[in-house]
Amino acid sequence: MLIRAAAVEIDISPPIRGEMAGYGARAGVSRGLHDPLKAQVLVLESDSATLFILSVDLLAVLGEFTWQIRKALNSELGVEGSQVILACSHTHSGPQGFLPDLPILGEKRDEVLQEITLRKLIGACHWVKSNLQPAQLSVGFASKIMVGLNRNDPVNGVTDLQLSLLRVDDLVGNVIAVLYNYGCHPTVLGPDNLWISADYPGASRTALKKIFPLTVFLFTNGAAGDVSTRFTRRESSFKEVERFGQMMAAGVLQAFHTAVPIKNHTISSLIHSVELPLKEFPSIAEIETILQTLNDELEQKRKLSSHQAELRKIITKIEGAEMLKQQNEYYHGMHAVEAELQVIRIGDLVLAGIPGEPYSQTVLDLKQSFPLGSLFVISYANDYKGYFPQSVRGAPATYEDYVSPFTGQAAVNIRKTILQMIKELF
Repeated sequence: MLIRAAAVEIDISPPIRGEMAGYGARAGVSRGLHDPLKAQVLVLESDSATLFILSVDLLAVLGEFTWQIRKALNSELGVEGSQVILACSHTHSGPQGFLPDLPILGEKRDEVLQEITLRKLIGACHWVKSNLQPAQLSVGFASKIMVGLNRNDPVNGVTDLQLSLLRVDDLVGNVIAVLYNYGCHPTVLGPDNLWISADYPGASRTALKKIFPLTVFLFTNGAAGDVSTRFTRRESSFKEVERFGQMMAAGVLQAFHTAVPIKNHTISSLIHSVELPLKEFPSIAEIETILQTLNDELEQKRKLSSHQAELRKIITKIEGAEMLKQQNEYYHGMHAVEAELQVIRIGDLVLAGIPGEPYSQTVLDLKQSFPLGSLFVISYANDYKGYFPQSVRGAPATYEDYVSPFTGQAAVNIRKTILQMIKELF
């Protein structure tokens, strides 16, 4: 079956001196642009469907933002909503404005910035749709990419170290686009950074562009919920961002050169809702006891001159416990939250979009449960609901456990629903 493809990259950098997203501990507005924030649009068109894949350098967006894009593409290009997926890189050095003032986020909406970005993305979709050409697709993988590790237990904790890649070539071998998927928080830069940056995903694209200047590179995050550069970075600096970008680029090249062609180019897609059960929140007195214990532990660690990464683990737990107070009020009287899952089939390749932050174990379970072909789990897709912890029974609570409003059943429901959707498509 013939498939046609096209891709484009645009700049979505925000104005300077705006509030930045990603860290509650950050003080001050952005002071400059270190490297531009980008968005990429990849379009794949078969005889049966047209698929739009959008990748953006933003922390996250809400479902209503994606819905506006889908609405425009449906009315203007006749594209079904399930054939449009928007994936955020989750950079913590981008702008606020795309999420509301919810517990854990603490952001301010910026309607003007949202409108400008929407216009840019919708315009890019029109632009790229007019440049489709015959193409061939390949899928590749690279293993043991050590950009991130489990940020709560780097030695024994579970981490998905696989990089997955979709390569799109024209019929004479020119590379139109490369979509790569890897799970890790883009947090090489910390809360002290006040410069707009795409962090390591942007640095990896820059490194790859030096080799393939005409190719569009799309980064999508994966099992990032409990994975970061906390135990792999040497420092929080732009020099370190560049080093991590080169590491990621090396993994992309490894997968690129071993990619195997997709024989079946059938495109189909589904959107289903899933119920995310809310946990029972502790009382304010219980939270205060937790905070006192954590603060005592932090003081003791500081006296012992513990490693900064160990201190950061406790500090983030304290931040998480503080957020429990806000969650008590925000979710009062609620028992569950509805969320959207998206599954896209491209031959034997499946893209599964999750609206938040899945743990490594959830993603590995999904990959191991799909024997028919290749599965890319794309996090921060289309919407943002928070962390979906899959914790080990009896293990100490983590930052993610504290700040997530959901029980462990949410991760189970997500996994079961995605596997059921895959069955429907096959």
